[in-house]
Amino acid sequence: MSSRPTVNIDELLKTLRTSVQTLPSNDLELCDLANELGIALAELVGTDKSYEAEVLSGIKHGFDLARKNTEVR
Repeated sequence: MSSRPTVNIDELLKTLRTSVQTLPSNDLELCDLANELGIALAELVGTDKSYEAEVLSGIKHGFDLARKNTEVR
């Protein structure tokens, strides 16, 4: 029986905040932020390809929802 990993939001934010603060600039490029988010999530749940696919799917879905919300306004 395999269980899907869950993420403690406090740990995610702590890990992400620490990694982003060590970057050289406060003006982060989108790719840099995505890299740090990916690293933080991988540190918390592991590096299995299925987790990566789930994260990428979730990000795509979030962008789709944001576009739909923008179009409605």
